[in-house]
Amino acid sequence: MNSFQDHYAVLGVAPTADPEVIRAAYRVLAQRHHPDRNAHTDGSAMVRLNQAYAVLSCPLRRADFDILQRRMHTHRQFNRFDSYTHQTASSAKRHSVVLTTYDHRGRLHAYA
Repeated sequence: MNSFQDHYAVLGVAPTADPEVIRAAYRVLAQRHHPDRNAHTDGSAMVRLNQAYAVLSCPLRRADFDILQRRMHTHRQFNRFDSYTHQTASSAKRHSVVLTTYDHRGRLHAYA
């Protein structure tokens, strides 16, 4: 489960974004990262974009993804709490904090 990919973050939209916003974000990013337009890419970004759009454009797949995302988020929070309580101060792991916010158009912005 370490390879879980947040499709909303890939497209840069909010989880509450309308289908029109998702489609517009996909089209802009697809034009930017398409291998025919940008010779410096290997196509892996386009593969991720296509996978994200395939999931988020279908209402049934999107609902399933939202449920899976909630489960993964809960699982990660539990693991962080469990590992925090069982570690000593000298061997404590540092977790990078990523702050996220959404603008008025529903696009995701992340700050490290």
